[in-house]
Amino acid sequence: MSAFLGKIHYLLYNKIQLNEDLLGGILNFAEGKNIPVEEIKSKIYEKYGYPEKRDLEEAIDQGNIHGWLQEKIQSVENRTAAIVTELINKHDIKMDDISKIYYDNGKRIMGAMEVKDFLPKDLFDIIFTYMLEGMPCDMINEVIFESESEFSWKTTRCIHKQHWDKTGGEVNNFYTLRKAWINGLLDATEYSYIRSENGNNKITRG
Repeated sequence: MSAFLGKIHYLLYNKIQLNEDLLGGILNFAEGKNIPVEEIKSKIYEKYGYPEKRDLEEAIDQGNIHGWLQEKIQSVENRTAAIVTELINKHDIKMDDISKIYYDNGKRIMGAMEVKDFLPKDLFDIIFTYMLEGMPCDMINEVIFESESEFSWKTTRCIHKQHWDKTGGEVNNFYTLRKAWINGLLDATEYSYIRSENGNNKITRG
């Protein structure tokens, strides 16, 4: 079966799994606060789909690889938006608490890497080895500038707002969590990340 699958399909599935892990971390945190997590999961998973944890070769619809992966991306993004929004609005969970989960995850991923000497472009590539930004054909990131001390790109359009709008949430929370994850990833490096309101992004030394 895997003969029909390419490297890009495994990369996308790994991104989905990373985002499932982040969502699991949020739910574990909420459970520790005596929040009715199972009730929340039951309602939201029934509406937006359930996590898929099987190996890709076993789980994927070989007759509709692109559509299956797109569906799983939409599912985890919808569930994350819905759960974060509900925890904030109905259970008094703070964005700072959820952001720390993302920060710690990014920091842990960087800590597991053997290579430590990065150019800014390397860090951009690492970020989008893990962070979901639609399908490759969506071409969301447009490079603006590249040097040995800086890499900048523009987000051509926001493909995440639809998920937060659908669940009654604020897409700014998505970007807050993504920034926290990137900051965690960069914590042990000499680089910092900046995102402006117009969708421009920069990784810069110092």
